[in-house]
Amino acid sequence: MSLRDLAVFLLLIVIVVATLRRPYYGTLGWVLFGILNPHRLTWGPAYSFQFSLVIALVTLTAILFTRDHRQPKGGLPAVLLLVLIAWATLNAAVGFNPPRAFEYLDRVFKTYLFVWLILLLMHTRQHVHMLLGVLVGSMAFYGVKGGLFVLATGGNFKISGPPGSVIEPNNELAVGLIVSIPILYYFYLQTTRKPIRLAMVMVISLCALAVIGSYSRGALLGILGMSGLLWLRSQHKLLLGVGVLAMLFLAIPFMPDAWFDRMHTIQTHQEDASASYRLIAWEAAYNLAKDRFPLGGGFEYETREVSMRYSPDPDLVMVPHSIYFQTIGGLGFPGFAVWLLFWLLVWRQCSWLRKHCTSSQVAWAGQLGSMVQVSLVGYAIGGAFLNLAFWDGVYYVYAAVALTNHVARKQLAEAAASVRPAPAAGAAATVASLVPGPRSS
Repeated sequence: MSLRDLAVFLLLIVIVVATLRRPYYGTLGWVLFGILNPHRLTWGPAYSFQFSLVIALVTLTAILFTRDHRQPKGGLPAVLLLVLIAWATLNAAVGFNPPRAFEYLDRVFKTYLFVWLILLLMHTRQHVHMLLGVLVGSMAFYGVKGGLFVLATGGNFKISGPPGSVIEPNNELAVGLIVSIPILYYFYLQTTRKPIRLAMVMVISLCALAVIGSYSRGALLGILGMSGLLWLRSQHKLLLGVGVLAMLFLAIPFMPDAWFDRMHTIQTHQEDASASYRLIAWEAAYNLAKDRFPLGGGFEYETREVSMRYSPDPDLVMVPHSIYFQTIGGLGFPGFAVWLLFWLLVWRQCSWLRKHCTSSQVAWAGQLGSMVQVSLVGYAIGGAFLNLAFWDGVYYVYAAVALTNHVARKQLAEAAASVRPAPAAGAAATVASLVPGPRSS
């Protein structure tokens, strides 16, 4: 057993012991192993060990006996996740590829289950920061690693994420990074210590460089759209604008000719085979949902049978490569409507935070709501070209938003109660005299 394997097993022991005392540590461990995948960085017995299963069993057991906080939260979006999983189960049962559909559904259900557990167990600002720290810290590990790899290789090779994970391919990793960058910037805003701020700037810059070095056209569009919104939201527009432009002018000329050839196909998508294939797959997903309304084809519906019936090119079997058409094809138009409503409500929760959390006591919540909206813009643009509709990372971002709403509302209510004037003694006596006392027998 290598030192890496030993280190990952020791990490599991630490998580298990902590979870038995405080079950919410189990949810953090689940996020860590689901996003960072530390066992995939080993070569021995840890590589294929089912760490997440052990963490899940210990967490569910600890919840049964804990006296810690247990209160459901999340609002209507949390309910919509339940509706989504139920609708997805129905579509999987009557879809084109039930065995593969239920295998995919199992992963989605586990993600939603731990989102609900996070909302059940966590309830403080510290919990929000711990959750987001594990999430974006895991992504930043691959962002920093990828950025350094781009520098070392001159951008001649694509970056990749943890082997065997959803974000292993370069495109998927890039979108995961653009979701994480605004939240990393949120953490930058939370500290005034110069060494930490400098470190955060370096991490964010390397993550952005990794996105550029991913050769992902969708991610490039996503980071540009995200940067525009971030600039509009920033109180330091000049400083941020100069920083972004400086990074682009330094990074882009550094990239090889192959990168420019790849990005040039954004303008010439009619001549690009992969772009044309995506349009065919999108049309097939739309035709399927229209023909089987109100149902879709179930998860992993992409088969020869589906292509023969619904694709403009019957010989081409392709996944949609789009969070929108992935949902339309798999869950039909009603499922897509529920999924889209879920994210619109998450956006609305962020807007509430931005509007109401302006005082110094809850300013952090307003800043987080603003930065998550920037993340969602990057996800909406970059995800338009990838099958990431049910990537677990973005649902943990929702969990952080829901927890922030819970904490902020509680803090605002406490602040309002502390400044509410108490009734005067004379007024209280007058009111007491008007209240009839008990009758004498």
